[in-house]
Amino acid sequence: MQEGLDVEVVTAKIYTKGMESSRPDGERYDEVGTVLRDMIAFNIDIIPDVHVRTPFAERALGNDELRIIGGWRNWFPASLVTAPGIKSIRELKGKRIGDWYRGGVATMWLERQMRLAGLDPDRDVEWKIGYKYGSMREAWKPLQAGETDAAIVRNQWVPQLVEQGFNKLYDFVEDTKPHGRPDRVTVARKSFIQRNPEMIKRFWKATIRAYHTMRMIPESYPFRRYVEAKLRVDNPDESERMRDLVPIVMLESSFFPLDGQLSPEGVWRILEEHQDAGVLSRSITRQDLDKVIQQDLVQEAWAELSQTDEVKRNLERLQPVVERYGY
Repeated sequence: MQEGLDVEVVTAKIYTKGMESSRPDGERYDEVGTVLRDMIAFNIDIIPDVHVRTPFAERALGNDELRIIGGWRNWFPASLVTAPGIKSIRELKGKRIGDWYRGGVATMWLERQMRLAGLDPDRDVEWKIGYKYGSMREAWKPLQAGETDAAIVRNQWVPQLVEQGFNKLYDFVEDTKPHGRPDRVTVARKSFIQRNPEMIKRFWKATIRAYHTMRMIPESYPFRRYVEAKLRVDNPDESERMRDLVPIVMLESSFFPLDGQLSPEGVWRILEEHQDAGVLSRSITRQDLDKVIQQDLVQEAWAELSQTDEVKRNLERLQPVVERYGY
């Protein structure tokens, strides 16, 4: 409303058959071939929270309509933690690895590291699949209890595990600085961008303000708690309804970029993992980044917004948060 946007908000998870059929073996929303189709069918212009692979996979299929217009999940605030005595990826051979579902962005990273270490992810390890074993916020519990030997754990719980003798093999925040890990992004249709550049800028000004609010804890905690509880109750995906609400300790480190932007270099690192996993065509090269990533409008929005007193106050308030988490 502050930006004068007259919009209708719809759920992006409208392809329920794809969502239902893909779990537990793949992504919860089979986006390649469905995001663009549904944007056209349902007259959707902008979608946040889209798999970074999707626009490039569409491009490889000859569909050159999707553009990444800015960031959504830019950071992955978690670490790969292993049981005492396991100090390398190669030592995971024969061990149990906790994962929510096979095919996720973190899984593809881990599987690539296994292959680089000479392991076969399908034969050399045992996967313990399910929310209990693989959710970043819950995976530390079965790891600590000895039910798994490795898991990707939200960083808030890593120090206590390290104190107990567990090993932190990889920190996604520390090891992806300064580019981050933009594994989910905001997309729009090329034709819509060409017709409505000012609307895109207003969208980003509103979104960036929201990103700031989301990371201001405890100020925004009651509202976020209410919204998430409503989303959990109403979600058609049973695996979403069973999730615990996000604890307050995790909220400051939310993954949203404070300037709305993402790093093309960070995008390319993830695309390489997907190519290695065989889920993205190797016809996609670095040159495709310049075609698919279109951040001129979010950059213009940030240049204007960052000069306002409101955002200057936000950044001053959030400076200790940035220093604490590194982004």
